[in-house]
Amino acid sequence: MKVRAICLLDYDVEGGFKEAAEEEAKLESAIKNLISGNKRVVHYQIEMRERRGNAAPDISKMKFRSN
Repeated sequence: MKVRAICLLDYDVEGGFKEAAEEEAKLESAIKNLISGNKRVVHYQIEMRERRGNAAPDISKMKFRSN
């Protein structure tokens, strides 16, 4: 069976893109450490984008494309 885990993290980064890139690198490292040696994980992907607004999204209501 295939399953997908979705994790949502909102950051409040002081500064700009350089500081955001540093946080993205920390996140990538933490996830690599988490999945290291776990043969069940067949793929992972990280993308950090700028977001607007303060309302927390509800991931159970999000729709994802399946191409």
